[in-house]
Amino acid sequence: MHTISFITALLFSLFAITHALPEASPDIVPILEARKNGNGGNSTRGNGTNGNSVNKACRTMAKLTKLTNLAANQTKLDAMIASGKINATEVDAIKAKAANATSELQTMQSNTTLVSECAVVDAHQAVLKECKQMTKLTKLADLATNQTAMDALMQKKNLNDTQMAKLQERIANATTKLKTLQGNTTLTDLCTQQAQQKGKSQCLVIPRVWRPQAMITMLTLYRLFF
Repeated sequence: MHTISFITALLFSLFAITHALPEASPDIVPILEARKNGNGGNSTRGNGTNGNSVNKACRTMAKLTKLTNLAANQTKLDAMIASGKINATEVDAIKAKAANATSELQTMQSNTTLVSECAVVDAHQAVLKECKQMTKLTKLADLATNQTAMDALMQKKNLNDTQMAKLQERIANATTKLKTLQGNTTLTDLCTQQAQQKGKSQCLVIPRVWRPQAMITMLTLYRLFF
């Protein structure tokens, strides 16, 4: 009789423990699947190795493109020489590197699949960059209507009148540029989605199954009935 009572109580307790545990949120499932695929789901193909290789190839192609474009832009090279950034010897080295890179770049550009994937990667990176810029511009533009913060910044940085005038100019420019960016509804929507996604990833907590608690419950029931 005691055995039957114990088994019945045990089944009810296990049932209660199972249903008391929080279920995984639907938002957690994609993260778990992404972790199974590797690289935290950042891969463009669902595979960490392939995603990393694509990103690496895209960075290489972008670097080679920038190099060849610079080598072909004599006006810019002359301006860099005039400003003292480089000298004639370095210009020759740039052109030599570009000549050696031409063949590799042409091979990469002939790969239509790679070019398409890099276009997606580049577009995503461009959006992230503009979103970060919007965040910085917003903080700077907010100073225009927050005199307390402005005074605190002036005291913290020990700014003089000339520096304050330059800061005011930066704030005005930031406000103008921010309005231009905010006028792009596609960009603002993407930035909002990015911020929301980032917030979800930071707030998600995967619940643990506390097996020791179940063992304690069973042990307590055993002592009660036996």
